[in-house]
Amino acid sequence: MYRRTGQGLLMLDTTSLEVYRYAVGHPGWTRTDASDALGLTLRRIEEAIHELSRRRLLSARPDDDELVAVSPDVALADLVDADERALQELKTRISGQRREMSGLVPSFLEARKSALTSTSVETLEDPHLIHRVLIEYGRDVTEKVYIAQPGQGSTADVHEESVRKDLDLLEHGVRRRTLYDTSTRDHVPTRKAVEAIGAGGGEFGVLPFIPLRILIFDEKLALIGRQRTRDDKAALVVRDHSLITIFTHLFDVAWETSEPFLAPQQPGSPLNSMQRSILQGLANGLSDESIARRLEINVRTCRRHIAFMLDALHADSRFQAALKAREAGWV
Repeated sequence: MYRRTGQGLLMLDTTSLEVYRYAVGHPGWTRTDASDALGLTLRRIEEAIHELSRRRLLSARPDDDELVAVSPDVALADLVDADERALQELKTRISGQRREMSGLVPSFLEARKSALTSTSVETLEDPHLIHRVLIEYGRDVTEKVYIAQPGQGSTADVHEESVRKDLDLLEHGVRRRTLYDTSTRDHVPTRKAVEAIGAGGGEFGVLPFIPLRILIFDEKLALIGRQRTRDDKAALVVRDHSLITIFTHLFDVAWETSEPFLAPQQPGSPLNSMQRSILQGLANGLSDESIARRLEINVRTCRRHIAFMLDALHADSRFQAALKAREAGWV
């Protein structure tokens, strides 16, 4: 008995609307009166009365069978009153639960920090928890942040967020040093991030190989990548002061042997940064698989670079290619 409007709302059909208008204009009406006046069968009148009653637009008097028309606003209040009360109760309950849970957040964070602090070395498997630790300690850092980042550079989106945070740290007098793999010099998002942070006072160096993923916050915390496999994202959270001192010393030694990230390339060298890193691996006698794993590239890509360099250097072997590249000043 409904018709659907263009907006998808269910409305009264024409018959029900006619009966409602008749009831409004004829107090004390009967079904027979409506049938005669509107030219509708009693069956259709009954159907219309059923729909109007469901909408609370018709109401029967308690002492007789007379049907009285009800104004739409009164009918609406009667129709949705129970639902509105239930909705209001639900909103009140949700609001109360939200306040209760929000009140527990400081206790949770404090208890979590106490639990973490009580352990010298903890393994975190969940990347979300690792991210939370980084946020908590990154917010409180006052002196230095040292980072050693193996493999290839991150995406432009990750670097964009990092640039904002690092520039804020630098403005507050925090020393920011990062070691990257030499191959990242040709990674455009990483290079742009280095240029932006470097302009704010950040320092960046490169090494042919970064063995460990390390993040050091002051003397308070060090995060060390576990790196059991290439896809292992777990981290060791180190809070022991002696261990943090050791990792800081290792970082300092690596920093002293590194080259500036933005140093000019070797003149006349046709090799990019990735290829120079591969050559360094060849000179150290590493296998294709080991080189690819260190640089976080697949073995096929590594071998394609090696084939190009053998041809460019007119070398008969991998070792000879490394020697010729050094003699030419390419690495």
